Amino acid sequence: MENKRVLGRGTYVERGARLFGDVRTDEGVHIDANAVLYGPIKIGRHSYIGPNCVIGFPTTDELNQLTQSHKTRKKPTLLGEKCIVRSGTTIYSNVIVANNVSFGHNVLVRENVTIGAGTKIGTNAVVDGSTRIGSRVSVQTGVYVCTYSTIEDGVFLGPCCVFTNDKFVTQKPYKLIGPTVRKGASIGANALLFPGVVVGEGAVVGSQAMVNVDIPPRTIFVGIPARKIRDLPGDWHSSLLQN
Repeated sequence: MENKRVLGRGTYVERGARLFGDVRTDEGVHIDANAVLYGPIKIGRHSYIGPNCVIGFPTTDELNQLTQSHKTRKKPTLLGEKCIVRSGTTIYSNVIVANNVSFGHNVLVRENVTIGAGTKIGTNAVVDGSTRIGSRVSVQTGVYVCTYSTIEDGVFLGPCCVFTNDKFVTQKPYKLIGPTVRKGASIGANALLFPGVVVGEGAVVGSQAMVNVDIPPRTIFVGIPARKIRDLPGDWHSSLLQN
């Protein structure tokens, strides 16, 4: 890849950082030590890329092209303004991140993912490909989001909750489909969501619950398998949706 850098005023690149291909930044971007950026990449103003991060990592198809011809046509990675990417995080190509998004340490975000403004992705979280994450979402430490998942605005995902997308765990043909979590819903720590389930708007899933059915809006489900225990109290609303 031919290096082409267009760095905005006040952009600072620390010792050991490597920029490959078409890398563009707005003003005031800080790229810390030993970070590796594979263009095409565009980084918004006053964003921070931590030590040992990898941004724009090639997809499998792009790696195959690279190993066969030493050239590849990569899709761009776009980071908005005032984003924070902490040390050890890897973000693949063809990822679009809006403004004011923060990533913890050692996060992995695969290709074809979009992340809305103000969202927080916690340490050691994994977001697999073709996933849509809305604005002001809180993804806590150790969460696993499988491919083909949809997470709407203001959702809370508790520590180590798990999304799944293969009903038959590779034992028979099945079109992969991840869970959908609607606006303002909350998923408790260590909960397990089965392929294709829909958690309704404002619903609450208890810690360690196993969700294998759709959950109606503004209800509380707990247990293995998860069952409704009550409607959501009228004064419960996601704080992530409040201005």
